Amino acid sequence: MRFIKILVKKFFPKKLLRVIINKYNDKKRRKYYKLYCGNNVLCPCCGKKFDRFMDFEFNKLNDAERYTATHKNTTCPYCFSYPRHRIICYFFEQIKEKIPPDSILIIGAEPSIMNWLDRNNSHYTTADLFDRTADLKVDVQNIPYPDESWKLIICNHVLEHVPDYKIALKELSRVLKKDGVLELTVPTDRNFKTLFENKEIIGKAERIKAFGQHDHVRIFGNDFGKILGDLDFSVEIIDGNNLPKEIVGVIGPANYDDNKIYICKRKKV
Repeated sequence: MRFIKILVKKFFPKKLLRVIINKYNDKKRRKYYKLYCGNNVLCPCCGKKFDRFMDFEFNKLNDAERYTATHKNTTCPYCFSYPRHRIICYFFEQIKEKIPPDSILIIGAEPSIMNWLDRNNSHYTTADLFDRTADLKVDVQNIPYPDESWKLIICNHVLEHVPDYKIALKELSRVLKKDGVLELTVPTDRNFKTLFENKEIIGKAERIKAFGQHDHVRIFGNDFGKILGDLDFSVEIIDGNNLPKEIVGVIGPANYDDNKIYICKRKKV
């Protein structure tokens, strides 16, 4: 099944690929919605309530040890959001009047956040280096837009994939409008004071062991806010522990899937 999915994503035209993925997900939604219907938890991304969220299904490309001691019910049965997505959309819901109707750039595939934006009539552009369903093929280290192009940039769990995260952050700052907002999350191991990376770790098995996933090249530590400050961002941290329990804004599914989001603005000169 995984091989078939890879073939479909690689060779089908973009529009047809989007239709196929949507139909596949719709089929799963109908199945899971019946299984998990209820009123105990709320997903701010899709606006639906459930008895509980689903377990996350990790595979051999993830480090299984990082899933043993975390909250088990973390995935929305309808839009498949994780805790970080629900924290983000809950925050967006609180500042809804400040969310721009357009000039929004989403780096990476974020269907659950796109769901919230669609429900609130916000227009956005998606960009990714490898995801063929994205509107644009973009390397976040070299964004093909002029300075100060975007009012809101959404970038979740991207910086652990790129060769140079500092170049990526500088590019994000460059294309962000002076009064714009950059929303960020990164995989964070709270046992680490600072980030860990090693360019000599290149094998899949070694990366899974070191960074938690086969395509990660680093894992961040507790000083990510300071890193952002040193790169001339002012930062507000939204902690899922301080939000309503019904959205289940916990650490998870993995122990590096932190429940903090970083709301960044360019420092005024």
